[in-house]
Amino acid sequence: MDKKRLYENTEKILNQAFEAAKHSVKVVSEKAGEAAHVTGLLIEKATLEHRVAKRFAQLGNRIYEKSTREGNAQFLEDPEVNDLVERTKKLDAELAQVEATLEAERKERSAKRGS
Repeated sequence: MDKKRLYENTEKILNQAFEAAKHSVKVVSEKAGEAAHVTGLLIEKATLEHRVAKRFAQLGNRIYEKSTREGNAQFLEDPEVNDLVERTKKLDAELAQVEATLEAERKERSAKRGS
């Protein structure tokens, strides 16, 4: 299997996993009766996780290209690689913020139920 097909197959699998995750979040949230705000955070979390995974796939493909085709171990000096790394860091930070907000919402809901 050539690299391009491997990358396309990886992206297809990531997209399918993302759609399955979104569907699962919706089903679980409906059955659990979570508030619309928490559901929105869960969907946002799944979306960000999907975007991070896609960035990692892009980054991995670019590094692979640079190191195998070009025989260049100094791929980190490549502006495109650096851009992908920076964009991935931003998405990862955004994901951490959503996860923290979601955890706070869950704790608040749990505290209200316990009262």
